[in-house]
Amino acid sequence: MSDYTGSVELRAVVPDDLEIFFRQQQDPESNDLAKVFPRSRSYFDAHWKQSLCDPSIIVRTIVFDGIVVGRVTSFTIDDTTLVGYWIDRVCWGKGIATRALDAFVNLVEARPLHALVATSNFGSVKVLERCGFVKIGEKESPEDERYAACIEAEYILK
Repeated sequence: MSDYTGSVELRAVVPDDLEIFFRQQQDPESNDLAKVFPRSRSYFDAHWKQSLCDPSIIVRTIVFDGIVVGRVTSFTIDDTTLVGYWIDRVCWGKGIATRALDAFVNLVEARPLHALVATSNFGSVKVLERCGFVKIGEKESPEDERYAACIEAEYILK
């Protein structure tokens, strides 16, 4: 992890954050690394409207030195609680994701927590492992309307 010591804070999502999140999820390099396809404006807006109204979804904005740089979230699919995060590419390599995820998992009471990551996303793999997640398997993940095909690893935090 970088020795950069800037301030990393988590806070509730406010409406102005959504425009930043939309722009961040449009970045081709970030999408390629995460093996996701960007959401259209209408799909993005519908997704966030639903997410912010669902009490089972916990989402926080990541603020670095006073600037919104991403988000971290937990959500449940088929009785499995997953975490995910997104950091603006211009902020990669500063330890922000690690510090944000570490703070977030201490905020979320649910255990175990799971995370899915493309095995080629080395930075995200390091973040998960630094935060105590342990790899429990890999599988081929086929392409669909949201995700590119990849080898996906599953991690768990008990």
